[in-house]
Amino acid sequence: MTWRECSVEYESLESKIGYSFDNKKLLQESLTHTTYVNEHREEDLQDNQRLEFLGDAIINAVITTRLFTELAEEREGVLTKKRAELINETALSRIARYLRLGEHLLLGRGEEMDQGREKASILADAYEALVGAIFLDSAFEPVSRIVERHFREALGPIEKVSITDYKSLLLEICQSRFKCLPRVVVVDEIGPEHDKEFVVDVELEGKVVGRGRGRNKKQAAQTACKEALRSLNYPLS
Repeated sequence: MTWRECSVEYESLESKIGYSFDNKKLLQESLTHTTYVNEHREEDLQDNQRLEFLGDAIINAVITTRLFTELAEEREGVLTKKRAELINETALSRIARYLRLGEHLLLGRGEEMDQGREKASILADAYEALVGAIFLDSAFEPVSRIVERHFREALGPIEKVSITDYKSLLLEICQSRFKCLPRVVVVDEIGPEHDKEFVVDVELEGKVVGRGRGRNKKQAAQTACKEALRSLNYPLS
């Protein structure tokens, strides 16, 4: 799909988003992956990375404010945990799928062949970029309403959502508490190719603080991160 072919479909996308852009260029930019720009340098395009940076900050501000207001009796640790459950690749990619952003992405040929439209990381980044674009096209108040509605429609009531992404939670806790990030590394692969088990360690400040096993690397990493949180005396439900 080319830039111009994509533009004719924006009306249906805007209807799903719940926002009509005055500056369609911002919407186009939010959907343009860096691989597409690299393959179309003659078109003088801008990828969505800067908008992604902006949108990430806006989503954090919107959700943090909502949690602070709705969970007025909860302490900082609980609010931090809830925010980490809400703002992560899993949750944001789910919202992107709900909005069907993948259908409108502009990807390079290699990324297209590699099923880029279904990749959680690309979808989550695109949603952040979309939020950044809406903010630039409007203001904080309207984008705040839109973000809250997207979260509510795709995930449920913000204050009640629980998407357990232990890795995202661990990264946020370590950054806040220790001012550094842990290393999540595969240390072993056990068994034949058709029945392999992965072993993952979480290392923090040179020490192993969690170990997990799983049928795939992601599952093993989540288990290891959960154990790391326990070793750091972080309350888990």
